[in-house]
Amino acid sequence: MAKTNPEIDVVLNKFDAGGMSRRSFLSKMTALGVTAFVANAVSLSPLGAVKAFAAIGGPEERAWELAKIAAAKATKKSLTLLIPTGSIGNMTPYADKWKNELGITLEFIEEPDEVIHTKGMQEAVAKTGRYDVMMPTAMSYPDWIDSGVIYDLTEWTEKYQPDLFDKEWGVVFPASHHAQLYNGRVAGLLNDGDQITLLCRDDYLKNPDKAKAFADKYGYPLAVPNTWKEYYNLAQFMHDPANKFYGSLEYRSPYYVKWMFMQRLVSKGRLYFDQDMNPTFNSDEGVAALEDMLAMNKYLHPDAFSFTWSSNYNAFGRGEGFMNIVWPSGYKYSKAPSTGPATSGKIAATVMPADTLKDGTKLYAGMFCWGYGYAVSKYSANPELAYAYSQWMTSPTISADAIPYLGGYSDPYRINHMLKPTQRLIDTYTVPYLQTLYDNMVNTVPDFCLPGGFEYQDALDKQVHACMTGAIAPKPALDNAARAFDRITKRIGKEKVKKSWLALTKNLAEPIKKASGADKWS
Repeated sequence: MAKTNPEIDVVLNKFDAGGMSRRSFLSKMTALGVTAFVANAVSLSPLGAVKAFAAIGGPEERAWELAKIAAAKATKKSLTLLIPTGSIGNMTPYADKWKNELGITLEFIEEPDEVIHTKGMQEAVAKTGRYDVMMPTAMSYPDWIDSGVIYDLTEWTEKYQPDLFDKEWGVVFPASHHAQLYNGRVAGLLNDGDQITLLCRDDYLKNPDKAKAFADKYGYPLAVPNTWKEYYNLAQFMHDPANKFYGSLEYRSPYYVKWMFMQRLVSKGRLYFDQDMNPTFNSDEGVAALEDMLAMNKYLHPDAFSFTWSSNYNAFGRGEGFMNIVWPSGYKYSKAPSTGPATSGKIAATVMPADTLKDGTKLYAGMFCWGYGYAVSKYSANPELAYAYSQWMTSPTISADAIPYLGGYSDPYRINHMLKPTQRLIDTYTVPYLQTLYDNMVNTVPDFCLPGGFEYQDALDKQVHACMTGAIAPKPALDNAARAFDRITKRIGKEKVKKSWLALTKNLAEPIKKASGADKWS
């Protein structure tokens, strides 16, 4: 392949040393057989040309070579992609390249987020071959693999090396493992860094009158919160419902509210299960987490109980609150003048707040929730072409180019996206926020990426939501969820779920493993 050509190495090193203009570099690389797209990306990469070509010429070029071979022999000259509504903007910019250079038409079938998992399970039964690539969250992989509807990608990744774990441009750990692997095998390729961070209105933090009043009342400086207690204090202080400005826009709506509980639970040093699959969230820590959330309710936006991700983003962008707990796409929307008219240029972001443990240490735990990725259908007419598309789209360079498009909600997930960002990523997210994403992601915990994962999350979500509406007290709510969890585990098989749970917890951040006791599990 081109990357082994010594003449290319000479050009790369000469360009890095400043001995060649960009125009000459592009001309010589093209003459040596490197595509114009790759040469241009290498010339602009903050990694430097040599490293960038190693990254780009690796996963991307290997995927493209496979795509050319697979496309040439394909009898069906199209790839059909099942994708969640709202994500298409990150994929359409490349459809012409696939059509013009490979003769492959990309057909996108959009479905609401909440039905993608079901569509995959239906395909496991119907086996229609309607989809080539499917884009689920990480929670779908266990059930989809076990039902036989998607390929285990491990052998392809060993052969074509998407560099998932590279120390400079791989997917950030631990999302690299819990959002792509099932029992240690590669089930999908992550294309969306769905983690939650905390946004604040920077213009309010910099207001000298508010700074003095806050310090006088609470005894410490006005700033982004470091702990959940500070988060509560800020919401209380900034809450101004008479002017339709609320302390926070944190979710209390069905489907979303469980994540608000799960991150608080883990920051108190508790996971969802112990090592024998006994639920542990109906503990003192779980009750305290729900009580913290109930205390926050009076400082939330009145639509918090009905927010979807889009209505939440829009409300914050209209300037209806001081804080928000959102995916990075929420930051992207709030920063863009077109979608964040009241917040553009006025956002301070931070990692999710810590809780203080009994020994006085602070434990940071964010949620890596949703986390879309590409999976290859077992019933695809062209599975190798489908895999090639997945690797190409998630390669360090193409993904860095795709993420900034405002028409989709894909967010940074590779190390180079955050620590060596392109100018487009910087323009979209800013350097400080990309650093925040990296600092937060290393402490993230996953969804229920287990067999029956959607059943577990539904059972917990229903009870947490009922508690937030006042229908049931915290302890009985969590006990109800725990009983439901036991039934799910028994039906699926304890040993099967336990194997997956132990594999999942093995890759948590060390402080979380130590605080929860998972560091001693075997």
